[in-house]
Amino acid sequence: MIDWSAFLLVAVVAVVSACFVVFVYSVGLRLWSAADAMAGKYSIRADGTLGPSTSDIPGATSSVGMVRLVRSGAIACYVVCALVVLYGIYLIVPQFH
Repeated sequence: MIDWSAFLLVAVVAVVSACFVVFVYSVGLRLWSAADAMAGKYSIRADGTLGPSTSDIPGATSSVGMVRLVRSGAIACYVVCALVVLYGIYLIVPQFH
């Protein structure tokens, strides 16, 4: 006999956790891209897209501290994703319990 309530619980948790990991990873990518843009590695074109910086000297639009803060946020997002994935593996593999 199938325990449908347990099946539904596992399905909901799997979908929510997958969405959470994708969301946090995409926020990390966005923060990393923003840090690169703030550091002057990329410039924003007139049409709103990013491209390589055309100047010989990168023109940083904000302080080094702000770039480090944004990049630290991106790294924190990646660490959260890795921890969630490792916890999921821990839950799946019975030898770890």
